[in-house]
Amino acid sequence: MSVGGAGIPRLQELTYIESAALAVAGGEPFERIRLAILDRAEELARGTQHDGSFDPAKWHRRRTDPMSYVHNTVDVLKELMRLGWVERHVLPSSPRSAYAHADVTYEATPSGLAWAELVRHDRLGGYNALVGALLNAHPQFEGYLRLVGARPDSTTDHLTVPLLRNDGPSGGSHERYLAAFISHVTDASRAGDLGWSAPPDVIEESLRGYVTRAVQRAEARAEQLHAEQLRAEQLRAKQRHAKQRPMAGAGARQDEPPISRKRFILLCEEAAVRLSFTSAGCPMDYISHELLRRWTRFLGLANFSYYAPGPTALRLWATGRVEGSGDQLDFQRLVGREVRAAALQALPQIWSTPDGHLDDASYHPVWRIRAAVCWKLRISDDEFDAAIDAAYRGEFPDLGFRVHLDEAIQLRAPGSVRPLVLRQGAGHHRVFHVMSLFGAHSSEEALTS
Repeated sequence: MSVGGAGIPRLQELTYIESAALAVAGGEPFERIRLAILDRAEELARGTQHDGSFDPAKWHRRRTDPMSYVHNTVDVLKELMRLGWVERHVLPSSPRSAYAHADVTYEATPSGLAWAELVRHDRLGGYNALVGALLNAHPQFEGYLRLVGARPDSTTDHLTVPLLRNDGPSGGSHERYLAAFISHVTDASRAGDLGWSAPPDVIEESLRGYVTRAVQRAEARAEQLHAEQLRAEQLRAKQRHAKQRPMAGAGARQDEPPISRKRFILLCEEAAVRLSFTSAGCPMDYISHELLRRWTRFLGLANFSYYAPGPTALRLWATGRVEGSGDQLDFQRLVGREVRAAALQALPQIWSTPDGHLDDASYHPVWRIRAAVCWKLRISDDEFDAAIDAAYRGEFPDLGFRVHLDEAIQLRAPGSVRPLVLRQGAGHHRVFHVMSLFGAHSSEEALTS
């Protein structure tokens, strides 16, 4: 299997690199590396699934299935080879062939051993060093950081992808939605402040072309599936010695379009993301952008949100700055007490009534407030959560207001956001979904159950 190329590896979590590198440095075989990555995935799921959906039995089944997480293991080993931290070696070509590699070990290079030792004893230092390695290995990683404002030559502090709300034109067809979407993106580009721009004809051609090709592929797949289902029905009829041949369309649902409304809207978003990055000078596919926004949030260098105030859009912005490359890097992240104080001071604007007083009756979903504050201050979700935690613990006694949190669910949270989790002692936490502000002399409790 090839380990070349500079494309973004399909790693949902950068921490898989840490797990695999430590396992390789310890002389573990492929199967133990797979289990180390699976253990890390289970740990992450356990720490983020606060709604009772975590299923230990599911992870036990994955652990005992030798084909589970093989793709993840191969991808992370390929990346370690690409970074020069593991000597190149043949890897499984598919999950079905993984059994033949179960006992294969891999040789860490001197730089790989050095990084494993660093990340073992200084995790922040290890991931800072990983940033340098990724900058050298992946031009798209560097390009992404530049476009969102995290590099010395960045010309803006954000990149915005205009979107339409999910309903779009009411009662309209896919074509009507696409036309409205193209018009919306064109208008947003003319207005400026997106971090990119493109002529109207380029926008039209790019968006319509991407969506049309995707729909055509879906229609072709649907026709192929229908034909396969029909052949299968005919074969079963013959085997049963049926007297009547099955009717055309048996086994297929002709009333369902190959592309649902939800999927069509996502295709428009994918097209807009590709257009935005290409127009800004760093072409990339939608999945690469998804991975990079996840990586850079984890690394404390960038953030993103679909729910910041203003016209509906995907907004991506820098929360730090990194200069240099390789092992010569300088980091400046927007973190610490001053940043958290600024986040708290930004809260009253959201609750203030026209006469300047706090609206004590208003509760809002935490994820909406987080998006508004983080976008306004260009900070990370983690810093916002740390600010609320600090206020809850009384570390900012002179705010002039009190933060109130509640565990009730007001609105179902979108998949791209998370609740506010406050740790209370070892292994204990409380999950909050809504929040409000009250005057400093309010008799309300800071927390309600």
